[in-house]
Amino acid sequence: MQWQRSVPRALAAAVVPTVLLASSLTSGSARASTPPKAQGAVFVLDSAHGSFTRGRQALGGPDTGIRPLATYIGKATDTQVLAAGRQKVIADITLASSPAENERAAWAASSRFVDLSWPDLGAGRYTVYRDGVRIASTTGHSVRDTGVSPGSTVNYQIAGEAGGLGHTWGLTAAVPTADDTAALTETARRVEAQARRYTKTAVVWRSFIRQKWASVPQQLGSVSGCKYTRGFQYKGDNRGFSNKVTGPSFRAGLRGVVYWTKSSYDLFPETGVTRVYRNGVEVDRRKASTSGIDFRTRTRFDGKTRAVHGEIEATDPFCPSGGIRRAGIGVFYDARLARNGDFYVSGKYRQAPDHEMYLYGYTSGSRHSTKTVHQSKMRSLMCLSQPACELGTIGNSGGY
Repeated sequence: MQWQRSVPRALAAAVVPTVLLASSLTSGSARASTPPKAQGAVFVLDSAHGSFTRGRQALGGPDTGIRPLATYIGKATDTQVLAAGRQKVIADITLASSPAENERAAWAASSRFVDLSWPDLGAGRYTVYRDGVRIASTTGHSVRDTGVSPGSTVNYQIAGEAGGLGHTWGLTAAVPTADDTAALTETARRVEAQARRYTKTAVVWRSFIRQKWASVPQQLGSVSGCKYTRGFQYKGDNRGFSNKVTGPSFRAGLRGVVYWTKSSYDLFPETGVTRVYRNGVEVDRRKASTSGIDFRTRTRFDGKTRAVHGEIEATDPFCPSGGIRRAGIGVFYDARLARNGDFYVSGKYRQAPDHEMYLYGYTSGSRHSTKTVHQSKMRSLMCLSQPACELGTIGNSGGY
């Protein structure tokens, strides 16, 4: 593998109106317990400049700052070997090189710990997850994880809410087998080789109705403005969250694909068929338009990272298409995707019905890795019209 080396140096229509959800659901997570107190990181990214500076305290002595010993510029990733005092680490700086400061984040790993750092966007608290389990909560913008094993690969996500948006960073850290220069260099080669295997990344958002059947609440039927209200039932998707690439039923979905070996990208918008029943007999069916579902890239192709934007905006096929009685689901997100699997996502969504967002990293054919960015259940029946609907923040209202 050839490196350049220097020494030193990121709204869809519901096809069933929100008034049809007769019961309010509450989001749940296995990580509701209080996480342990965060440990201080040493190798901390200066997000303003996209580089590592001094941390709180260097290992084995006073803070002497961070020194870059080697920089490896690959075709798929960028990494550095860093030193603070006697401690050496391997750090991935691919996402740290993003042009927008809010997207920047990085990991730095020794054989005994991983230091994570991200920009401080003003959130009151950031929550850190390791392989889907909450491990820390902090008011700062860095944390050290000592629960790692030499030679392992660990997936992290950091979530916080600031400026009216949810912010989520995803980092995949490669823990070296040892802390000598040879082991750290070999880890850098492993990170680059793994990233090169990925040929494309698919961003998938799906909005679905968890119930098998959904009915209009009696008190809302006359004010919804929808064609079918009292006495009618709408068929739901009858499922929970699913990270399958294809198969799970949904009301509206968006799949955008970014390629890592060419500059083109693809958009696949889709809505499900709305089926209306009365006394067990189907009386009507209609499919919502996909004209308001969009996905596009916002930066030029470089084979390493790409900024994308997605939005889902449409109305229910049996309900008013505008005004305060408009029914439907709205979503927008901005993301920075990295070929190595790292990412940043921010955005909002209307809190009905259920929602899920996944990233699929493809290596060849149908082989892929899966990362869960967002999952949320509907919280209330206030999403009867656009003005009355409380918005949720992506990455901060559900499980991973």
